[in-house]
Amino acid sequence: SLFLIFFIATFLLCKTFLTLANTYAVEKGKDVSNKAGLSVIASVILGWILLQATTGLNHKEFIFGLYPFFVGAVALSMYSIKRGQTPRFWIYLFISSASVCFLPNNWFVFQGIFPLFFDRCFTALLWAAFISIYARMDKVDNLTQTQTTALCLVFTLFPILTRHVLPPSLLYIEVFSYYPMIILAALIAFITSKRRNPDLLIGKTGAVPLGYLMGLFFIFLAVKGFYMAALVMPAYYYFELVYSSIYRLKNYKNPQPVAFSFFINRPARNLLNTKGIMPLLLLMMIAFAFIGILFNNNYKTMLIMAAGVFIYITYRILHWGQPKITYRSMFKDTKEAISLLGTNVKENYKTASDFWKSKKK
Repeated sequence: SLFLIFFIATFLLCKTFLTLANTYAVEKGKDVSNKAGLSVIASVILGWILLQATTGLNHKEFIFGLYPFFVGAVALSMYSIKRGQTPRFWIYLFISSASVCFLPNNWFVFQGIFPLFFDRCFTALLWAAFISIYARMDKVDNLTQTQTTALCLVFTLFPILTRHVLPPSLLYIEVFSYYPMIILAALIAFITSKRRNPDLLIGKTGAVPLGYLMGLFFIFLAVKGFYMAALVMPAYYYFELVYSSIYRLKNYKNPQPVAFSFFINRPARNLLNTKGIMPLLLLMMIAFAFIGILFNNNYKTMLIMAAGVFIYITYRILHWGQPKITYRSMFKDTKEAISLLGTNVKENYKTASDFWKSKKK
């Protein structure tokens, strides 16, 4: 019942914020279509605050609860409204460095390999790098909300999927049951609004804080030893990052818009109709997320299955728009080929027979 209440409330909040943003844009004559992420993050944070305030979730492991992380997400969203002179990565690093100070002192992200100070330093650095990757992918329309939706769907199932591995923990049940669902509610509201207003973009104002929040969830996973899950769950993002970097390096003499350097945009440039690619990508991202959590301790199986998903998705994208191969079409083509071969053999036999008859005469 709590989930249903907050799901509907956050959905309505996001719809309200998006409506107000559109009204402001019309009245002031300003284009805020690429800053719709502000509405998404505002409704998410407000939903989280209401959830923590009204349900009595006391997160005793944290001194100030999860409120400092709410502030960090809002700060990143507000900063992303307009690009400043300071490189963005240093801002990400500053926010992540401040945020790790609010993690419990008995939490070691690297399982005690490093002293607490260095553990926090490396965590902040990796967190900032992850935010940077997340922000970079917003150049492909719908990619950020697709990845976030896939991650949040599986995060909500984390306590169920790991009940035989991890002892019951109230913090993990709360964090991975309520909070990702509120993010899903806001994303659903954004997606429904985007259908009526196709020009709406989540932009940096949404991608940056969402990357920050997803990084926070991955820190929670790493504290419990789910390192491989944190690597494999967003694996498609890493693939796009590597592919885009190599593509831009090879074409540095002929620079193109950054969006064209991503693998997913290849069919978009070659085909007029790319409908269905994002739903397929969502399913593949969900598959990566499930593989990461379910096979965290079985590295070989995880890598084999992840490689299989990669091969499948790259094949589908490279052959997007081409007719699908079915058993029925294969049987039909084989039958036609055999029939054609038989006809050619008969014709060749008849031609050879006529030739030898003429020779004898």
